[in-house]
Amino acid sequence: MNKLVLLLVDGLRADTARDYLGYVQALNEVGRAHWSTLRCELPSLSRPLYATVLNGRTPLDHGILGNGQAGQRCGSTVFDDLAAGGRRSAIAAYHWVFELLAGKIFDPLHHREAALPQLNVEGARWYWEDNYPDSHLLADAEALRHAHEPDFLLVHPMGLDLAGHRHGGESAGYSMAARKLDMVLAQVLPCWHAAGYDLLLTSDHGMHADHWHGGPLPVERDVPLVWLPHAGPATAPASWPEAQTDIRPFIARRLGCS
Repeated sequence: MNKLVLLLVDGLRADTARDYLGYVQALNEVGRAHWSTLRCELPSLSRPLYATVLNGRTPLDHGILGNGQAGQRCGSTVFDDLAAGGRRSAIAAYHWVFELLAGKIFDPLHHREAALPQLNVEGARWYWEDNYPDSHLLADAEALRHAHEPDFLLVHPMGLDLAGHRHGGESAGYSMAARKLDMVLAQVLPCWHAAGYDLLLTSDHGMHADHWHGGPLPVERDVPLVWLPHAGPATAPASWPEAQTDIRPFIARRLGCS
């Protein structure tokens, strides 16, 4: 039975991924990764695009159009698909994802490890400070995997987005954040692969040199889409996503829930 990790790296440009994820590129060079690029939907902002990745609709369609819509649920998501198919999930992600799924304002004193049993999300670790280290977040994800053995694991680190806002999308600080994430991936991905998990790596949006995103420029919209299966050569799976709106149905099909 297929198992899957979705690594949604916040604010990772496609060109930055290709240039600085050396471990992932090593897997690509030996045929163990399938690499492509997606153009994110508009506006190229985080909360709208978290919703798009999870529910398969554009921001104009699902109605999450800005980062300030705290506590608004984004409608049905891939977690509904997986729950209906009897598959179990876990999440290590920023608190906005909690709000999009739960439809309530995140309270760090009460929701830090709030599961979502109605969606078969059996374990979760939510963070609310943008400077929460990617290394800690991936360690949280690995702890959740060991504790719950989910069929689907969503992992959402923020380090690239924070570095881009602080230093710009063409800065040494931004590229260093990509290098640091890659080094953590070199530790954790072999564990996921050994446990039978495939990995889908992508991002919500890119990052401009002016420290921001939200518009239609390629540096703000072009994001990586990388398939890293646990076994065998990494050819593109059937129904490979061609847009962000295709990610939800791809995950559901991959886990036998469509």
